[in-house]
Amino acid sequence: MTPHPSPRVIPCSEQGQIDLPLSELIDGAGTLLLNPEISKKDFLTVTLRGGKLRLQARGFIGLIPLNERLAIFVEPRVPVSNLTRMAEISGSNRLPLPVIRAYETGEAKEGVLRDLYAAALVHHVERVVERGLLREYRRVEEESSFPAGGLLVNQTVRMQARGVKHRVWSSRYERTADNAVNRCLKYALWRVGRQGNESAALGKQIRRQLNRLYASFEGVSLDRSLAFLNDDLVTGRQGLPPVRAYYRDALDVARAALLQRKIFLDRSATGVQLPSIVFDMNDLFERYVRRTLEMHGASAGWTEIVADGNTTSRRLLFMKHRAVGSGFHQLQYSDAFATPDIVVLRENGDDVACVMDVKNKLVKRRSDRDGEDQVIAYALRYATDRVVLVHPAQEGQKPGMYKVGDVGEVSLFQYRMNLAADDPEVEERNFGDAVAKLIAS
Repeated sequence: MTPHPSPRVIPCSEQGQIDLPLSELIDGAGTLLLNPEISKKDFLTVTLRGGKLRLQARGFIGLIPLNERLAIFVEPRVPVSNLTRMAEISGSNRLPLPVIRAYETGEAKEGVLRDLYAAALVHHVERVVERGLLREYRRVEEESSFPAGGLLVNQTVRMQARGVKHRVWSSRYERTADNAVNRCLKYALWRVGRQGNESAALGKQIRRQLNRLYASFEGVSLDRSLAFLNDDLVTGRQGLPPVRAYYRDALDVARAALLQRKIFLDRSATGVQLPSIVFDMNDLFERYVRRTLEMHGASAGWTEIVADGNTTSRRLLFMKHRAVGSGFHQLQYSDAFATPDIVVLRENGDDVACVMDVKNKLVKRRSDRDGEDQVIAYALRYATDRVVLVHPAQEGQKPGMYKVGDVGEVSLFQYRMNLAADDPEVEERNFGDAVAKLIAS
């Protein structure tokens, strides 16, 4: 089977626009050529402008395959140099998409990538099975009444000296798929599939594909000793035969999966070929900020509690809600909630020290008016006199806490976090210290 060529990649910034000829995404019959995975998610919006298709990137970042011929590489609109760390801390969902790209891996283990490695393993091993398993000649010695190959004189003489006259020892070479590279792939399929039975994140389709591919390695030993991991062909110390070069990506993924190698999301010049990982940058930034504050509070011995206002600490927006109007014009407010991204509670768990909302938006000076009005309403509902809007810092913009002003008894602050800091731990600590200072004042 001839592999599809790599798609052409067009760069784009988060929330940016690109214009494409109609022929790029529409066939002769007028059908939109768009991957089903893309149409299910709010990755992009597509509109027709001046005879061209205008694609508007949304909040997702990463390599997004539109179809087999075309992919969009969406980069964050603010400088981000520690995306791997942000993803680890936040625990934000990683969405693997059906286009392959390189990711550099490290020695540190990361067990949460099981579904990603499973998808990559299926992709690469399918290619191996389609193009044929590597077979090597192996010397076989056997005792038989019907010898094949060359006679082994010494062993035969010793056997006949013991009175066995009707059998001889012989040796021959046979081609076999039971070698280190196939043992590596078979064990990886078995191991990842077995782990997948314990993981709700691994879908039924992937499990079925793993099992189907595993059956293709019948006759290959399931080597639980993992001795194949140090084989020269498996590690790449020795080059594969040119006609079997298609094994390389499958072996690299299999080793990375078995060793649970960590993936660097922001290093992709070379490395293991994996499905593109796409993030919702809004969700990633919000979770990262909240989790950073939780970790800082725990290490600094805070008595305050950092809570999620979207879930456990949300409150009804109106303290006394009732129906307004009558008949068809009656409005119900009982389902309206105040949901700040972060609620900092005092030790008793009832009093609120501060509420915060995280906005993945660029600001030059002020936040937008809607955002400011929203968090001030949150402050009133949570009965706190201080509220913070957290934004990513633009290039050249000084990070830190800034006071915007007062609205009645409520003081509004803005924090700008540098996501491209040379030392992200220092930046995270500065953020925690600034919040600690605010709630203690």
